[in-house]
Amino acid sequence: MVPCSDHLEEIDRSEPEPPLSGPPNGTSSPKKPKPSFHYDPDLFAKCKTYLEKKNYHGLALIARQKGIPPFLRFKVWPMLLKHHPYVLNPFLQPDRQPDSDENSESSESDELELKRKIRKDLRRYMHRVASPSDEPLSETESRLFDTLEKSVHKFIVKWGRIIKYDSSLSWFALGLAEWFPPIPHTSWVLLGRDVLSANNTHIGCVFDDYQEYIHSSPGLDSYLKDLVQDENISNMSFHEVYERLVLILLHSPESANKRDPSTLVKIDKSTLPINGGTIEERVSFFIYVFQILLPELSEYFSEEQILNKFGAHDDEWLIWWLKFCGAKVWSRVDRGRVWDLLVGWRLQSKKSENNKHYYSDKLNISDQLLDKLGPDVFWTVDYEEDQPASPTLTKRDSFKDLMSELHIEPPGSNDSSGLESMSNNDLPPQRNHNSTSSSSSGSTSPSLSPSSECSSNSSCSDDGPVIPFSKIDMHIELLFVCLALLQAKGNTLVELDQHEIRTYLSRLPAKSFKASDKYKQYQEQKDKEKGAAPPDTGFRYDYMDSIIYEAGELWRKWLWREQTS
Repeated sequence: MVPCSDHLEEIDRSEPEPPLSGPPNGTSSPKKPKPSFHYDPDLFAKCKTYLEKKNYHGLALIARQKGIPPFLRFKVWPMLLKHHPYVLNPFLQPDRQPDSDENSESSESDELELKRKIRKDLRRYMHRVASPSDEPLSETESRLFDTLEKSVHKFIVKWGRIIKYDSSLSWFALGLAEWFPPIPHTSWVLLGRDVLSANNTHIGCVFDDYQEYIHSSPGLDSYLKDLVQDENISNMSFHEVYERLVLILLHSPESANKRDPSTLVKIDKSTLPINGGTIEERVSFFIYVFQILLPELSEYFSEEQILNKFGAHDDEWLIWWLKFCGAKVWSRVDRGRVWDLLVGWRLQSKKSENNKHYYSDKLNISDQLLDKLGPDVFWTVDYEEDQPASPTLTKRDSFKDLMSELHIEPPGSNDSSGLESMSNNDLPPQRNHNSTSSSSSGSTSPSLSPSSECSSNSSCSDDGPVIPFSKIDMHIELLFVCLALLQAKGNTLVELDQHEIRTYLSRLPAKSFKASDKYKQYQEQKDKEKGAAPPDTGFRYDYMDSIIYEAGELWRKWLWREQTS
């Protein structure tokens, strides 16, 4: 077992816990089975190699394509954040008016009030904060939350002239503390709002949920123990990692019109995917795409007055989804995988235009591993202008430009005859990577094939393999992930009323459990009658992988509809 480098103090927790259905009289209540974690051994070995060599290019590739092994995030995320494009070139959308120069030096009372707000927001993470009198924290808990409080306060001191304090800043710190131990050289992290340790605290060891996987990998336990104490790979403090994380999560592209007033750039639905936009523009775009791609759910939302009059606190959940990247409202495991995608987001560098081996030399990765990683999730439609079998399609000029910008031909390839096609009918909920069925509608659609790989068995050309890079803006990727989440939760949402929908989406249950206990019992009984093996209804660490994949499908479906409408 990988030992945690400290021991939590035993504390008498007098606050009553939510009622459990287990037997009373001292017998322990039945616990849900621990999640089963799986990760490709070849990719895991490559991830370790990249980590030891501080190869942030390779780690970013794995992060966005497959996600970082969760128990390695505390070493990988700092490295990726340090070199993230939005950290190297940050821009936050100001929410302060530039008229407070005379009050630039905050009073002592203002400082105390700020610290009080931060402390209050951080304590909301714990169930027992609802108690009239706060229970004492253990020494470890106190150190951990003090570190979070100081980190948020330092951020406001540095960036407070641009943005004012908001509770999201505390929730970002809490979300980071779920994977990055705030106390140096320890492995203590927050377990999630809905999880309590055996000591009735929210703190546990970052390795605990993965012991089965760790034990099955020879030498991994000692490797992780050494990694906790290591300062060579990364020695960034919690505050340093936190500041960089906030810069990418809250990044909002500076208006091109402000940079160059002589050039007017219109941000609309055709340019937003590439350039990104303000939160107001992203919300508007989300609602527009939501109505197109999920019309039945959108209609039901309209009937329940969801998203009809956006503002105030009515649909605050959408701001937490889109602007604050799932902080507070998504579960620890689900959010961690989405943040992998955001932290690993990278566009292709212009340096590689004159050197086709620029990235292949840096990554030193085999075609086999690239095949396992697959194309970028948001690969784009490969439309053949000279394809004789296709009828004439009406394409808006803006989307011609969009397609041209998004599609990157594999080096040295002049055609895509080796690419397999996939029909639009293979969109969610069916998942099929290699389907070649044709459309039943009778219309011929362009080849929907990943432009970043030429075949499943060979490299694209003699120039070397093609590395999958991000194709669209990071926050637009997140937007389509949110749409995929709504699609996956659709059957549940249509059974709820207005208040229940908002409550549900404001604290989304971990989709770690695929079915309720009631449905699970029903399904097991049906399977028993059929003589079928019981389905896997346990904790799924790969759930968000499926959601991210569906997000890419929704992106292509939307792009194709816009192109042909």
